[in-house]
Amino acid sequence: MNRPTLYHVATLGCKLNQFDSAVMEADLAALGMSPTADPAAARVVVINTCTVTSAADAQSRQLIRKLRRANPHCTLLVTGCYAQRDPKALEAIAGVDAVLGLSGQKGLKQLVVKLVPETPEQPACLESADDPLPLFSDQTRAFLKIQEGCDLRCSYCVIPSVRGASRSVDPETVLRKVALLAESGFQEIVFTGVNTGDYGKDLTPATTLAALLRSASEITSVGRLRLNSVEPRCVTEELVETLQSSPRLAPHLQIPLQSGSDEVLGRMRRPYRTGLYRQALETLRGKIPEVGLGADVIVGFPGETQEEFRQSYEFIASSQLNYLHVFSFTPRPGTPAADAADPVRGDVIRKRSAELRALGGHLSHRFRTSFLGRDLEVLGLRECLPDGRVRALSGNFIEMALQARPQDCMNRLVRARITEVTPARVSAVPC
Repeated sequence: MNRPTLYHVATLGCKLNQFDSAVMEADLAALGMSPTADPAAARVVVINTCTVTSAADAQSRQLIRKLRRANPHCTLLVTGCYAQRDPKALEAIAGVDAVLGLSGQKGLKQLVVKLVPETPEQPACLESADDPLPLFSDQTRAFLKIQEGCDLRCSYCVIPSVRGASRSVDPETVLRKVALLAESGFQEIVFTGVNTGDYGKDLTPATTLAALLRSASEITSVGRLRLNSVEPRCVTEELVETLQSSPRLAPHLQIPLQSGSDEVLGRMRRPYRTGLYRQALETLRGKIPEVGLGADVIVGFPGETQEEFRQSYEFIASSQLNYLHVFSFTPRPGTPAADAADPVRGDVIRKRSAELRALGGHLSHRFRTSFLGRDLEVLGLRECLPDGRVRALSGNFIEMALQARPQDCMNRLVRARITEVTPARVSAVPC
């Protein structure tokens, strides 16, 4: 009996990239191929790149070279946002067999059949739907793209030029895939997109993200639904009430802040100011006391003064936020901020980033400590920690080590009591 051809998909960047990778995995599996966690053993290696920062570009190039060294004889394909933005830069890297832009991912199966002679051509499989169900070969949480692209024109961001204008997946398709993923055994489904809060505005008839969430939460086979990132202006009364009313919706939101200085937000061309952002957080906390609130923050935007950074730091410190993702500003080619005067020195950016990361650690520890001795519903992930405990995740995004047998909690929603909180780890036991 012939052994199946092995593939390995390596993903960098956001949850949307993880969804795209899962769709490509489904296409490769449709060719009779099997996944492997070891890139050195794969006949086909796909690298899904990110280009949100210059550091992401560098990480993508490093990974390409690393996996080629580990596997000199594989067919190595590169795709993702970096491949869309600058395919020639990636084609120039020794050992890259082909580069696919985002739209080119739909032709992955045909390309593999062409480049890998031992792959049996399967015409029925090559007639793939435009919206195949993603295949998550090594996860318990499924990511589902409900929206693509962005209509904002923030002065630092290259993603709208890479992924295009905002466009929504029709509700019928989303709900069908939610049901299929739930029936496949996934206990958590994460809705993702570039700007999910704009969901439904481009559809006929128009609808809203909150309406989609209400419909999805009525599917009885669903364990937990989670939103990814939602812009501050999209935290509407309807959305908050929807999150509050359904026990299937995770009490957690990532709301991009980028800066706590109104002056910097203006230069970033962000469509809100700190007053609106604070109001969104306070409304969520008032309606959903246990909600976990996270933010993305950019440090060192051109012209950011020490006073503006201090304003940002103090705004975050006095806010309802619990988690921070801190990014150092790097100029993206083709964006207005790339040519802005008065860049912030690298050593200053590193110092400020360290301060904000320390603040984020404090906010996270304070939030997690507030649940000490309390019970939460958690999802046991398919991962055992070195000490034998199971990695688990609560609805409000508290990651913990669960003292339980894997067979009793992996890929299951269970009640757990938090017994210890340290800066490094939250410990819990089943209730």
